[in-house]
This record gives sequence, structure tokens and C-alpha cells, in this order.
Amino acid sequence: MCGIAGLHGWDLGRAELQRALEQMCASIAHRGPDDRGTMVADSIGLGMTRLSIIDLAGGHQPIYNEDGTVAVVFNGEIYNYRELRDQLQRKGHRFSTRSDTEVIVHAYEDDDDECVTRFNGIFAFALWDFERRRLLMSRDRAGVKPLYYVQRGEGLAFASEIKALLTLPGVDRSADLEATAEFLRLGFVQAPRTLFRGIRKLPAGWRLVAEGGKVRTEPYWDLSFDKQRPRPSFEACRAELVTLLREAVRDQMISDVPLGAFLSGGIDSTAVVAFMREAAGAGVRTFSIGFDGAHGYHNEAPYAERVAQHFGTEHETLIVQPRVVDLLPTLIQHLDEPLTDTSFLVTFLISQLAHRQVKVAMSGVGGDELFGGYRRYLAPTLAHAAAWLPRRWRQEAGTLVARRLRADRGTVLGNLGRYAKAWSRHAHLPLAQQYLGLVSILSSEQVESLLGGTVSSARAEADFCAAFEREPGLDPTDALLYVDAKTALPESLLLLTDKMGMATSLEVRVPFLDNRVVDFVQRIPSRYRLRGVSLKRLLRAALQGIVPDFVLRRSKRGFGTPMGTWLRTDLRPMVDDLLHDARLRRVGLFSADAVRRMRAAHDAGQEDHTEAIFALLAFEVWREQFGVSVS
Repeated sequence: MCGIAGLHGWDLGRAELQRALEQMCASIAHRGPDDRGTMVADSIGLGMTRLSIIDLAGGHQPIYNEDGTVAVVFNGEIYNYRELRDQLQRKGHRFSTRSDTEVIVHAYEDDDDECVTRFNGIFAFALWDFERRRLLMSRDRAGVKPLYYVQRGEGLAFASEIKALLTLPGVDRSADLEATAEFLRLGFVQAPRTLFRGIRKLPAGWRLVAEGGKVRTEPYWDLSFDKQRPRPSFEACRAELVTLLREAVRDQMISDVPLGAFLSGGIDSTAVVAFMREAAGAGVRTFSIGFDGAHGYHNEAPYAERVAQHFGTEHETLIVQPRVVDLLPTLIQHLDEPLTDTSFLVTFLISQLAHRQVKVAMSGVGGDELFGGYRRYLAPTLAHAAAWLPRRWRQEAGTLVARRLRADRGTVLGNLGRYAKAWSRHAHLPLAQQYLGLVSILSSEQVESLLGGTVSSARAEADFCAAFEREPGLDPTDALLYVDAKTALPESLLLLTDKMGMATSLEVRVPFLDNRVVDFVQRIPSRYRLRGVSLKRLLRAALQGIVPDFVLRRSKRGFGTPMGTWLRTDLRPMVDDLLHDARLRRVGLFSADAVRRMRAAHDAGQEDHTEAIFALLAFEVWREQFGVSVS
């Protein structure tokens, strides 16, 4: 695992290019403290910082092909590299290392840009073809590894993190106001936009080619459900899923350094640990995070410890009493952009805990998205059940329900009420708008009110809803999975997993997003994943006898934080300071009156604006941390 950076066609002399490259790499040294390498030639500079995982001695980058005409810097892991290496050697390619990185240059020699379709892994790489004077960059299918870039004239700069690009003179540090509206609506920004006006991110499953002074970006893979798919039996799918998960976990355990697993005690992380225990036999290390009694709803440590005892793992638990006031600025600096999914806080803390013993951690991220684990996926079922009511009645009933329910995310019933409140307000709308309402932090009207009516979130909403229309006639459950896989998963959950892991120099792997598992999900009937109100139907069936029954019977809990409590206690002085009327008026971005009304409704318990208030707080912390202008 590494951080990569580079410059192509940037108007710099060779010595200046080398210095710029070294500065970029230094800013992301946490991603790879074990090694550093650069290559400068003519108009190209490639750099990397390496976290040594495979071929510790021989994996120094950049790595070249046999005659030195192709060079690559690479962040990630290619799990099928041994199979690809054998295939390429049979075709006459000569390898000089045991590193997975080297398969990229030889696969490129064979398949040109299509080489990316052969890789099963998590990756972002930049490859320079000396003879053709062209740059190829690509990101993995799911978007586990990030890749950002800046275009300036015919010049291109790229890096694994935004902060590396900000070391370059002249890179625009102003906020993209349309992206700001999107952040307030969704809690993240969809690729290719970022919150920085002049910086873009390559979308998951896309590649970029820079050649002849031109840059083009294009998708090489997309999640696609086979509408003409055969209907295999439920039992056949159950058996195949067990085989695929077993293979994915086994193959992703490839490492020349110690590895372990994040364990929450939920179905996904427990499944990963079960298959790790099966493959390793003994000595599996597991790590969990817990909260004290005051935050019992969010405390999953007892469940994780019970699972660890069941499988006999070497387990360690950290009971969290973080100084969130101190942590928040540091972690937003690592994130590069604010997110409203506050699990980044606990992901950092568990990564920090794990890093004391291991360099690689396995995670259950992706299981909910692929197999229907979120309550919001019940939207099509609820929509179908309410379809017999006239639209006007649904709207009036929804308004009544929304008024009567009290918002409280600190209890099971409170969380269910929060979902019911959100859904009831949108029950009369088409599915795309219903789902947008369920996952949104604020309505479009609230966003416009916060931004003084000057900026709209309409573009973000159109991009989000367009995902429902990419494959006409798609099953509603498949449509929701597709939207999450193209938006929240890569732009929020995977982003925070990568950034928080790498902040502690820890590589995090995600077996549920292995190519084989994703390809399997694309061809099974959606009713196998979710039927009626039964979440994760197929996954639960597949894990019978592998995962303990007490885990399979547990209701869904998010890997969350008691942020609502923190906003009222530890973070309250910071909120009062950064969201004070006078300060907001001085900055001139957010409406002080709108913020005051929002906070009042939240404090009165009329609405749960935890995410919205945290979004405003995190944005202001980010703006200060990065010196972002909003004019």
C-alpha cells in the first residue's frame, strides 16, 4: 500500500520537477513510511511513498518493464497477481521482482489500456509509456483507492490525496459552491467533483489517459445487472456464495507482514473473521472499539468480544473516550474533505489500535451494500405497500406521521422513528426521490436557505437520480444497490476507510468487494438478497453454521458514534464558536438565521439535525484547516 503522486506536462525544469515531486510525496508520507521512490524524465515525474506489504525487499517503485520503456507507480494490492504473473511469463515476459506491482507494466504491454480489466484488487496507479509519451491512470472497480488530479493548460498533476496537490503553487484553494450544496444535501461529494474548485477525482472504475496535450477520462467497468439472467436456485446461490467469500478472504490474506481484522460483532465482520480463522487455523488477531455505558446504543464491544471468544482470536478492545475536539481538525486534515459519516472517527481509532500489531487489517465494508443490509432498502417494499393509497392521501398521512414522531438516534426505536419520519415525507414521490429523501441530510429547500438562495443542489440531485435511469427496467432493489455502489460507497464509506487507515499507515482490505463476489451479486435475483422486510436474506442463509447464531439473529447496528451527545457536550463550545451568528455573517457563506433555526429545532427535539449540524461544523473546520476561500 502506498501513496502516489506525479506531474505531466507541468511547466517546470528538471530540478524544479524533482523538488515538486519530493514535496508532494513528503505530504503523504503517512501512506508509505517504509520507502520512497521517484522518476523524472523530460516532462514526466512519478513518485511514491511505500508501505511494504508484498516483496518487502524487491518492491521498490517505480517499477519498469524489461527494457525500461514502461514505468509505473502503484497504490494498492492486486490479489490475482500470481495467476497473472504465470500467464504473462508463459507469453515470454521476464519478471525481476515478486511484487504484484510488476504485473501492471507487463499486462499493459499485452493489452494496452484494457489491462485494467484483468486486475482483481484495490488500486490506483499511474503508468508512463516512454515511447508513446502517454500517461495512463486508473482506479479500481469499487473505488477503494482514491486518485485526485488537477489540469492546468496541457499540464496534469495527480496524487492519492488532495493535500499533495496543494503543495503545488497556483492550485485553486477556493470552495466549489455547487459541490458545497451537494455536500450539505448528501454528506459527500460525487466524483468527479471535490469541494475544491480546481481539483477533481477520478471516479471508481474509470481510467484517465493524457497524451498529445489532451486528457480524456472514461469508464472501463460499471455495475450491470443481467436482466436476462438465469434463475439459479436459492440453495445453489447460497453454496456458491460461501465458496466465493472463502476464496476472497483467503486470497486477500496474502501478505509478507502481520495482518488482522476489524471486528464489530455484526454479520459482515464476523464472516470475514470466520473465514480468516478457517484459512489460518489459529493466531488471527482481531480489534474492536467500544463506548462506555453512557453511549450503550453505539457500544458493540461486548458482541465483538463474544465473537472473538467463539473463534479463539487474539482480541483487543479499545473503550473510546476520545477528545473529539482535538481529534476532529486532525482527522479532517487527513480526509482532505469533510464527511458527515462520523464513523471516520472510530475507523481512525481502531486503525490506530490495530497498527500497533499489524500492517494489514481486513474489514467487512461493502457487505451491507451488496447484500441489502440497510433499513433504507425497504423503501421499495414500503412504496409497494402504500401504492393503493391516492398520492394526496399518502402526502397528508406522511406529513402527519412526520410531525408526531420524535427524532432520536440514540435508541433502536428512535432510529426506526427517524427512518419512518424521513420516508413518510417522501412516500408520495417516485422511488428515486423517495430514496434521495431517505439518504439526504437536508432537503433542497433547506440547502438553499442555508446558502442564502444563491446556490442550488439541483445538479447533485440530478446526478444522484440519474443513476436510477441508467438501466431502464431495473428491479427497484437492484436500482438502490446500484446508486449506493456509485455514490455513498466510494465517495464516503470507502474514502474514509482508506484515509483513516492510511493516516495510521495501515492497509485496509475489503473482501466483500472482491471482483468475484461483486460479479456474483450482479447475476442473482434481487429477491434472494432482500425479500419483504428480510434484510441480507441470502447472506444470512449462506453463513448458517459458519457464523454463530447469536450474530445472525442480531438487528442491524451501524459502525457509528454518539455524535448527537458529543454535539451537546464535548463539541458544544466548538459548535457555538464556529457557527456563531457574527462569525457566519463575517464569512458570508451560510445564513446565520437559517443555522439558528436549524439548531433551535434540533435542541427542541422537533428534528434530528445531528448530521446537518455536524456537516456545518466539519465544513468550517475544513475551511480553516486548508485555508479555503468561499468568495
